[in-house]
This record gives sequence, C-alpha cells and structure tokens, in this order.
Amino acid sequence: MWKKVYIKVWIVAFILVACEHNGNPNYGEVKEYSLKHSFCGELMMTSGRMQLVDSFLVIVSHEQDKICSIYEIGDGDKVKVIADYGAIGVGPKEFVRPLLTGAYRNEFTLNEINTRELALLSIEKSQKGIFVKEKSRLKAPYKPAKGELVLSDICFTRLDDEHFVSITSSGNGCFFTLSDRFLQPILRFGDSPIMEDLSPIASRNRLGGSLATFEGTMVYAASKLPYMASYSWEKGTMKKNWSFFYDETNYAVSNGDLLFDREKAIGPLLDLKVDSEYIYVCYLDQLLGEYDFYDTKKSCSDKILIFDHQGKKHAVIHLDCRINEMVVDRERGFLLAITQEPDMSLVKFQLPEGL
Repeated sequence: MWKKVYIKVWIVAFILVACEHNGNPNYGEVKEYSLKHSFCGELMMTSGRMQLVDSFLVIVSHEQDKICSIYEIGDGDKVKVIADYGAIGVGPKEFVRPLLTGAYRNEFTLNEINTRELALLSIEKSQKGIFVKEKSRLKAPYKPAKGELVLSDICFTRLDDEHFVSITSSGNGCFFTLSDRFLQPILRFGDSPIMEDLSPIASRNRLGGSLATFEGTMVYAASKLPYMASYSWEKGTMKKNWSFFYDETNYAVSNGDLLFDREKAIGPLLDLKVDSEYIYVCYLDQLLGEYDFYDTKKSCSDKILIFDHQGKKHAVIHLDCRINEMVVDRERGFLLAITQEPDMSLVKFQLPEGL
C-alpha cells in the first residue's frame, strides 16, 4: 500500500513545488533568532488556551474553578490575575466544553463544542475595576437532509465586525463556512488540504486544525499536516490568497480515511496566531507517531515559524524552553507562552528588534 503512497505523495509534492515557485511561499532570506525566557508565574492547570484581548491576557482552562482568567501584563515579568469568569456546568455563566477560539478588539469567543453555541464575551472597565461581560450566545443552525451525515461546524471565530468563520470539513469548495453576525451561514468556501475525498468523520478527525483571523483575513493551519491556507473577505466573497505545505509529509487515503506514514509524517501543529504583519506557527517538527502528551519533549515545541501575509517564510524563532500555547504582542515587544518545564508556568520572551 505504501508504494502507492510514495507515488501519490511525490505527485502532490511536485505540484506544490510548482505552485510555490510560481506563487508565494518559502523563498528568500529567512532570519533565525534564539530567545531566552523569563519566569512570570506558575499556572495551576495541566492545559489551557490563551489569547490577547486588547491589552490583557486571557487564559481558558476547564481545570480552574473559574474557567476564564484575565491577566494584566505589567512591566518586566509582572503578570497578575485581575478578573475571572465562568464555570463548568449547565447553568447561567456555565459551559460544558468551552473552546477559546479567538479575540477581536476587546472581545473573545468561547465555542461550545457540543451545542454549536458561540459565547461572545468582552473585557469591560468600571469604577470597581476590570470585569468580564457575556454579551450574547449565538447558535449555529443544523439541518442535515434526511439520511445525510453532516457534522456541525467547529472553531467559530470572528472575522470582522459583521462575519464569523468556522471549519466545516466537507471537502473541496466547502471546507469552511462564512456566517453573518448572528451565526447564520452565508456561504461555504475553501479547499481541503488534500485532493482525495474522505468520509465526513475522517475529514473532521484527520483534517481538523486551527483558525486565526485579523481584520477580514483568515488563516487555517491543519493539526496533523504541515499545511496552511489564507483567505480574505473581498467584494462579497472569500478570496483565496494562497495555500501550501510548509514541511514534508507522507500520507495515503484508503476506504475514505486518511492514513499517516508513522516513519515520515511530521507534526503536529500546537498553536496558530496572526497579527497585522505576520503569521506565527508553533509547530512540533517530529514524527506524528512519537507524540506523547505526558512527555514535554514529545508534546511541546521550542520552535516558532513566522510567515508574512503573502505566505513567505520570514523567520524562525528558537526558544530555550518548550511551549504549547503562545500570544505575540509586537507593539510591546514580547511573546508570552505556556510551558511545562518543569511545571505548568507562564513565561515571557523579548522579541528581537526588527521583527
């Protein structure tokens, strides 16, 4: 079976190289930097997701009494919790499976995976201090045809003032969904990372990934394939800017499922962030089969790849500790990250000048 895989992957690689040569990615000088961390504080959790919201850091973890923690980022290495919100449950201000999917100005979003709901929360100021306000909960419609297996969208993320985007995983031409500000679908768009057809469940499980947005531009990165794509809202539609594989990989498709070569497939993606200038990819460049959640050397990365919005690889950052989540603030010149070395902690890196 794998003999066919090598032929198939060779063809895909050939096509990609041709597209890259005629288009955007990965050519030109790539800068390399080595950064050292400073310790900001211990985190009482084993996993968490983070976003920058306005000037504040938001960390969401289901392991805390209050699932959302708002941090004030002070001078030096000072980071302290100034507000919190939400809990695990089914009552008011509670969530069952909340996923922090994005940030937009002073707002962040929690996607309830089981119920197709999206909670819009904002960080507000009052005379008593900083607090979190739940503005609304939107719900995506779900009306599959009789006898049709259609999985609900995931990773709802705000694109701009009027739109949200999400991952549909329904194959070429409808891999993503653009929705209005009430979470009602407007159009399906976008291509699958692979040309072959997969079953809906295989597509969701194998081609899942992350979305990151900035002012009308959306970037998707697959979790188990070193693949990225960029789309922008222009003239009433989602225009594809580019897509490419940023590293080598090997896979095969059999009986509607995507299979990875344990000895050659690389990954996974750990985190994806976007700002006005760059795309930041926290990527574990090891064999997929070696991933081990309980071993930081096999579940966290010490490398961040940086691309510009034309898809060109701009820089590689080498870190002195391994991380699995990050936020980048170029205006204030730092990168904050979650590390597990030796315990779950928040660490800070000063960005190099000129980045």
